[in-house]
Amino acid sequence: MYGRKRKIKYGRVMLLIALFAAIVALVLSFFRKSDYAGVIDEVMKADIRSISGTISTVSDIDVRVYSKNGIRYTNQHEKIKHIDSFESSKPGDSTKADNAKRLFEGLYKLKKTELLEDLPLKEDGYYWVDSDFSVKGKKLFFGGNEEYNFDLYYDIEAKKVYVKKEYFTEFSNKNNKQKFQGYEANDEFVKIMEELAGKK
Repeated sequence: MYGRKRKIKYGRVMLLIALFAAIVALVLSFFRKSDYAGVIDEVMKADIRSISGTISTVSDIDVRVYSKNGIRYTNQHEKIKHIDSFESSKPGDSTKADNAKRLFEGLYKLKKTELLEDLPLKEDGYYWVDSDFSVKGKKLFFGGNEEYNFDLYYDIEAKKVYVKKEYFTEFSNKNNKQKFQGYEANDEFVKIMEELAGKK
């Protein structure tokens, strides 16, 4: 008498393995420290669905996360003066949104300079580009889009660019210990920045 052979359902096994791998990757992503410029580069190479944001002048830059009555808020920069906003879904804003994308794309072409704890106070001395990028999600079993928020600070007089050293979610308290990585702006970067700021 022969025992009954059990048929292994490989499809289910592979699905469980893939699901486990996705969960592990998701958990690890919460603890991974990511280089800010590296995350920007990844997003610029992804399938970008929409871009929106603002450009302003500021005098002092404060990226710390604050909390009041259970509500978190950030970007308490000193003397924020709004210049313009952009949204790629609006036909009239497509050029501005494209210029914002070009600024972040061009970051890797720039020469790295100093790493600073804080940026010095300068009266109306910085352009602040605050941009939100929505990209096609790449995580297995998790559809929809992934959202990224990037801040770029441009020293108008010195023609230097600064971004945060590490990338964390916008309201993470880890931003309270951020440092700023500096870059020397080249002629192309300056031209795009001035165009976005309405100077040309």
